[in-house]
Amino acid sequence: MWQSKGPHVCITYLLMLFMAILFGIINSACTNKHAIQNNAAYSIIDSLIPRYSHSFRVDYYDSFRVVRVFSGADKKTVTSYVLCPKGIAPAGFAEDIKLNYPAVRVACMSTTHVGAMKLLDARNLIAATTNANLICDSMVNAMIAAGVIKDAGKDYQPDYEVIAQARPDLLFSDGENSGSSQMYAKMKALGIKVVYSRDYFEQGPLARAEWIKFFGAFIGKEKLADSIFRAVESDYKAELKQVAETENTPTVFCNLPYSGVWYMPCGENYVARIITDAGGDFLWNKDKPMNGLNLTLNFEQVYQRAADADFWINTGTYIDLNQIGAIDAKFKLFKAFKTGHVYNGVNRLSAGGGMDIWETGSYTPNIVLRDLALIFHAHDSLPGKLYYYKQLK
Repeated sequence: MWQSKGPHVCITYLLMLFMAILFGIINSACTNKHAIQNNAAYSIIDSLIPRYSHSFRVDYYDSFRVVRVFSGADKKTVTSYVLCPKGIAPAGFAEDIKLNYPAVRVACMSTTHVGAMKLLDARNLIAATTNANLICDSMVNAMIAAGVIKDAGKDYQPDYEVIAQARPDLLFSDGENSGSSQMYAKMKALGIKVVYSRDYFEQGPLARAEWIKFFGAFIGKEKLADSIFRAVESDYKAELKQVAETENTPTVFCNLPYSGVWYMPCGENYVARIITDAGGDFLWNKDKPMNGLNLTLNFEQVYQRAADADFWINTGTYIDLNQIGAIDAKFKLFKAFKTGHVYNGVNRLSAGGGMDIWETGSYTPNIVLRDLALIFHAHDSLPGKLYYYKQLK
C-alpha cells in the first residue's frame, strides 16, 4: 500500500515535475526555432512575413537569405531556397536549393512571371520564356523579336536546349517541386535551378498580389516590390469602401463550357471573391466545390440558375457576342446576352490572344476590382474607363 512520506517529499516531487515541464517547453521552443533557422550557428536578423499570404516568407541572415515556400496556413515547408553570392551556401543547408543572389538571368515558364518582371522593372533579366505569342508586354515582345530573350516554346512542351543555352540562374515555374515530373527531372539534369511559384494557389486577391514580393526577393527588388504592393493594397481598400456605398447588388455568373462541362467557381475561388468584393452577387457563392475550387455543371444546371442573371463575365477568349452565339444558340437565351451585359478580360490582348489580365492582373487586383465595380454599378457610362475588361458586342 502506498504511504505518504511527508510534505517535503511532495514539494520536492512537484518541483521536479515543474522543472521537467519547463525544460520541455524550452526544448520545444528551441527545436522550433532551429527548424526555422535550419542551423543554430546562424541567426535570423530580419524577416519578410507577408500580411495576406500564408505560403511564403523570406528570412535574412548576415550574408545570405532563405526563401521558404509553404503548402498554406499550416506552414508546412514545401521548398526552401538559399540565396547567396555565387550560390555558395553556408554549411547546414544541405537539403535546400542553392541559388546565386541576386539572380541576373531568369527564365519564365508563365506569362504571369513575365508580368512580375515587368512590374519590377526587370525585363532585362529575362533570358528565356515560354508562350511568347501570349505575352502582352510590347517591350518583352521586342526583346524576343531581337533575340535578346529566347523563345523556349510552350510551357507544357518547352524547348530544353533553348533554355539551357540561355544559361539562367533560375527558372520560374508553376506547379510542385516534384522530382518525378519530366520537366523538373530534365532541368535538374541540365543543371538549371527551378523555383516553383505557388501564387495561383492563393484565393484572396491581395494574398495573390503579395507574391510580387516573392519574385522581388530573388532579384534584389524587395523594396520596389513592397512599394508596389502597398500601393495596390491601399487602392484595393479604397475601392472596397466605394463599393460599400452602392445600393444595388447585381447577379453574376461566369465562364463558358469546355467539352460539355461548365466549370463554375465556388465561393472560395479567387474569381468568386473578387466578384463579391466588387459588389456582385455571384450565384454560386455558397456552393461547395466539386473539382478543386470549381463546380462541374452542365448547361441546364447553369441556365436554371443564371437565366435572368444581370451580368455574364470571363467568357473564355471570345471578343464578341457573335462568336459566343455561334458556339451554341442556347447561349442567346441568357438575359445577360440579350441585354448586352457580357464582359470579358480581352481589352488588352497579345497578337496570339494572350490576355494581360492573366499577365499582370494577379499583381494588380485593384485594377481588376475597379473594372468589375464599374461594370456592375456604372455600366451605362463605361466607354474608355475599363482597363482589362471589355463589353462584348
